Amino acid sequence: MNRLPPELHIVHGTKAEHKGKPLPETVRMRVPKADWLDHPDSWDRDEFIKETSEFLWETYGIGSNQDKHILAALANQLEIYIKCMKGVESGGIITKFNNGQTIGPNPFLTAGDKALARAVVLMNELGLTPRGRLATNKQEGGKYQKLLSGP
Repeated sequence: MNRLPPELHIVHGTKAEHKGKPLPETVRMRVPKADWLDHPDSWDRDEFIKETSEFLWETYGIGSNQDKHILAALANQLEIYIKCMKGVESGGIITKFNNGQTIGPNPFLTAGDKALARAVVLMNELGLTPRGRLATNKQEGGKYQKLLSGP
């Protein structure tokens, strides 16, 4: 790849070589805080699925009937994560075992971490993370794509 030093971008200008599509105006807003972050009991799986499917439709035009399964799995993993974080909040990060004889990390913390990791994988698959959105904008064929695409 022929990359210019930052100083030369001023002289030559900067051009996007990937020709990515901008996100719709309604999507390019600042990311709001999730309601359930402060109030975990307000988590609504059905509302999450509705909001996410609307986002996928508006952003990518994705509305496949088969995508409902991966979206349901994502909602399930987020629900597990939220329940685990409620358990960590009530029991603390470090907890006692064996009638107080030993201490260690709260099992909810480990389960929550695993659920969150699975959720991020599913979010990448659906293009719901910046990394996932970049992957959907990659062109097949590399540097010859422009030539192969024709006039």
